[in-house]
Amino acid sequence: MKIHWIADYCMSKLETDDEIAASSCINAEAARAFNSDCVAKLHYKKRLCGLAIARKQRPNDIKNCLADKTFMGPTVRNGGVGD
Repeated sequence: MKIHWIADYCMSKLETDDEIAASSCINAEAARAFNSDCVAKLHYKKRLCGLAIARKQRPNDIKNCLADKTFMGPTVRNGGVGD
């Protein structure tokens, strides 16, 4: 779901696992319009990849990161259920 990708992006960007702390980012991103949920997912996955690469958590290769079906945040991985 798009909102799960948004939550993971915002929490990663702010370096927190607290959705309440990230709520203003989540609300702002949720208001963005995309042509489809698929386009939104790709947008947020690309942003998450960029953050991971910048933090040296992944190799500097955006294409491989985007192609990695296992690369996702915990909210997406857990279907929106907290850890």
